[in-house]
Amino acid sequence: MKLGKPAGLKDGSEETADIILPSPNRVFEKRSERLRFLAPGHAVGAYLEAMAQLAQAQLVAAQAPSAGNGEAPVPVLPFDVCNHFYGEAWQKALRLIISEMQLAPLPEPSQAALSRLGEASPAMLEGSAHAILSGNHGGIDLAASPFLAAALQVYWTGLASRVQAAATQQPAHSCPVCASPPVAGLVLSGRKLRYLCCSLCATHWCVPRLTCTSCGSTADLSYFAFEGNANGIKAEACGHCSTYLKLFYLESNPDAEAFADDLATLALDLSMAEKGYSRSGINLFLLSLE
Repeated sequence: MKLGKPAGLKDGSEETADIILPSPNRVFEKRSERLRFLAPGHAVGAYLEAMAQLAQAQLVAAQAPSAGNGEAPVPVLPFDVCNHFYGEAWQKALRLIISEMQLAPLPEPSQAALSRLGEASPAMLEGSAHAILSGNHGGIDLAASPFLAAALQVYWTGLASRVQAAATQQPAHSCPVCASPPVAGLVLSGRKLRYLCCSLCATHWCVPRLTCTSCGSTADLSYFAFEGNANGIKAEACGHCSTYLKLFYLESNPDAEAFADDLATLALDLSMAEKGYSRSGINLFLLSLE
């Protein structure tokens, strides 16, 4: 297995690594830039701009020594994110994110959610973190969930950036580093390799095309796109398990970023739901839409 250095996914036929580890600063910087590019004129432009500000706050948290996890030991792979003791690092990141986002022009429900998070006890925050990462979303504060998820992404992306090649597992349909589901896939130009992007730690891993990323089936796959497919966006749907995952083709849009472009294509999610398909991946900023 070949492990890519923590420098981010690059388009081109030369990309051959099975796993591309994240570079935290680049992950959040690119995500913020992409969201700001997509926001003007978009039907949910104000929302995308707010998410751009949240990604920028993640960058601030990732760069702050007091919020880093450079001294934390890297857990055994794949990370057991549901049972891991997060400690102080992710909550320091959360406090920085709250401080940054309180300066942003957010709607009243989001402002109120920030206030609740600022007053929450460490034990309450830890419980919310476990609920988000275990998929038990019924009991969490949905208005606060994007800010909680943002801090957890900072924490786990930092740990993922420090993984050693010898420790990695064979890529599969969940993240080989933290076992979380993907948010979406990117299809490179050239050799048309497909990399899935982890919804939590931003690791990218290569999965063969024409394979369902949920159940592994190679039969009964269908592809749905916006009319004209001008932006190189498709939903790969599996008739076997009735799930789908979005794919963004870098040949058509070389600046696509899986997390940002997923947020900007909610209309495709609505269309797929009408066809009877459910998402196989997850976007941690969209828990309120589940």
